[in-house]
Amino acid sequence: MKGTKAAGRYALSLIDLAEERKQVEEIKKDMELVAATIAESRELDLLLHSPIIKTDKKKSVLKSVFEKAVQELTMSFMLTVTAKGRESLLTAIAEAFVSIYKERNGIVTAHVTTAVAMSDAKRKEVSQVLAPLGSKIELVETVDKHILGGMKVRVADQRVDASFRKKLNELKYDIHNL
Repeated sequence: MKGTKAAGRYALSLIDLAEERKQVEEIKKDMELVAATIAESRELDLLLHSPIIKTDKKKSVLKSVFEKAVQELTMSFMLTVTAKGRESLLTAIAEAFVSIYKERNGIVTAHVTTAVAMSDAKRKEVSQVLAPLGSKIELVETVDKHILGGMKVRVADQRVDASFRKKLNELKYDIHNL
């Protein structure tokens, strides 16, 4: 919990600075890249969490990985966080930054699971149904053949299961309890 609060404070500071410098969009892309890169590289994640590896080595690795891929502000921020011994929070900070960005811009992320890939028309229909939740709906789609048909939708902590598998299970339960 402590790390999450600290990550939120760092992210808030960075987004405020990015707004001041009119670089919010660029820094958001950088934060998405940072989170994805650390998530994809077990070695980088272990390095950032290691108490044995010296700060200078961590800074050097961060520079070699990110310096040409991110804005100067992002690089400076990551080096400052590392200098303060908080580099293990970089993923949480990046995720918190994106979360704050979405909140400030009215973007709602909806995780939609279907048995087959959705058509453009179906995406549009789902977005329209979810439109009252925010000014912009971001769909994260997953295909899962096990749900047979229909869809599952998750927005924040709200879930709607309109899959055929659920309906069949409910029918089986109803028949069993007759």
